[in-house]
Amino acid sequence: MRFYPEMLYIDYPQEKVAGKLYEYRCQLCKRLTTDINGKIENHDVSCQYRKQNTYFEIED
Repeated sequence: MRFYPEMLYIDYPQEKVAGKLYEYRCQLCKRLTTDINGKIENHDVSCQYRKQNTYFEIED
């Protein structure tokens, strides 16, 4: 049984969400870290981090 993908992408730049105590988001695409959940394909398609770490186009 597997709970996490083989590769977790968690080294992207993050910023704290204003007014929230424990909420962070990608500094580049502004998606919440809880929505990204360590998966590169959960970053926005135009996110620079996703582009740098994707060797081929991921179909959404």
